[in-house]
Amino acid sequence: MHPSDTTSRAELEAALLRRLRGGSPAIPRLPRPSGPARFPASPAQAEACARAWRDPARPDRVVLTGLRLRGPLDVRALERALAAVVRRHETLRTAFEETADGLVQVISPVLDVPVTVVEATEDDFAAQTLAALEPAMDLRTGPLIRFRLLRLAADEHIAIVVLHHVIADARATEVLLADLAEAYLGADLAPLPIQYADFVVWQRDRPGRAAAVTANVEYWRTRLADAPAVPIPADFPPFDGPAHRGDLLTVGVPDDLFARLRAFARAHDTTIFVTALAAFQVLLARLGGTRDVAVSVPVTLRDRAQVEGLIADFSQAVVSRLDLAGGPSFETVVATARDRFAEDLDHAGVPRERVVRALPGHVAELFDRVEFGVDRETATDGAGLDLEPLPPRLPYAERPLTVRLGHDEEHATLYVTYRCRDFSRARVAELAEDYLTVLAGGLDHPAAGLFGPGAPALRIGRR
Repeated sequence: MHPSDTTSRAELEAALLRRLRGGSPAIPRLPRPSGPARFPASPAQAEACARAWRDPARPDRVVLTGLRLRGPLDVRALERALAAVVRRHETLRTAFEETADGLVQVISPVLDVPVTVVEATEDDFAAQTLAALEPAMDLRTGPLIRFRLLRLAADEHIAIVVLHHVIADARATEVLLADLAEAYLGADLAPLPIQYADFVVWQRDRPGRAAAVTANVEYWRTRLADAPAVPIPADFPPFDGPAHRGDLLTVGVPDDLFARLRAFARAHDTTIFVTALAAFQVLLARLGGTRDVAVSVPVTLRDRAQVEGLIADFSQAVVSRLDLAGGPSFETVVATARDRFAEDLDHAGVPRERVVRALPGHVAELFDRVEFGVDRETATDGAGLDLEPLPPRLPYAERPLTVRLGHDEEHATLYVTYRCRDFSRARVAELAEDYLTVLAGGLDHPAAGLFGPGAPALRIGRR
């Protein structure tokens, strides 16, 4: 698969990883006992549990999804479908235990995950989202999934699905919803060829694994050497509340602008993700008066067919660094971003904590300062139900600023999650408007310089 054939970050990542890493032997399935099974935890799981237990007051890191369901819904069939999905995926029956030999995954043979049904109105969505998040999930006992169903009317519901990040990434939600829809329609879900625990053991025992990790750490040490703190256009409004309190601003992308984005990506041998990321880094460069811009980017390392259908966390944060010196054009910046991303992705298979330990503190902070991502969103019709993505508003933010472009084939939406102590809502709205301005300017005049008097005017900094 050529990168120009892809339309989403996940597809690009999978294509690049397969091309760069090539084929390798299949992952073996390990024997399971009749009762609870214990397997080593992955490095990412160990890091996540350590962070959670070290700071129990910090909100859970979760993958949160909202769906509006229109049409006649059979709640009993939905409960049976969820039970089938839980039986199919061991991660949904997993908890964690500290032992003398390190952290282990404890997989229960059976686990009941209820569908909590609540009579509600549209105005209750935010409060019910908060209710779905509280109390914090217990990593030692589970379950690490919650399913809340708001009944607005006989033929209209809102589903809120919460997955703890230790067992899920964004792709995992897609897998869960696809399996749930299949089971709801009455299909029997076939057993998976392997489970996440099999992958963890296989990866740990791979020949040359230690040497590859060391080489990747050295790559990032060099790649991010002397990287400056990315400038963020915070306005620090008056604030009195928890440090991690956050909010979400949703901004629709004009359809004609998104169509031009898709056309540009195809014409320039790249993807929506790379083009949108380049525009975001240009924006930060202009607002911060810098030409060296590094932002955190979530990638998903599902480079094998055996793991594509697993509910698990294959995500990895990498820091995308872009040099914008010399007044390049937008098409030049996009080409550079494409090539650097491909190189970065080839070195992404290393636990984040190993990279962080190798970097100076001010450089390591880049992972937790600003994040940009692009995700494909799909609406599904079936069994008389129409499913529409309905992003919930998290009451907290993991970092000062997270920007995500969600899209399907024809429409796109900008989701900006921000810390309330760093940004006012008005400033975030200006930031979103300025991003769309920079993106439109680059798409409309790809050969023009990005900086200087000829660049499109921005709202932030213009008074």
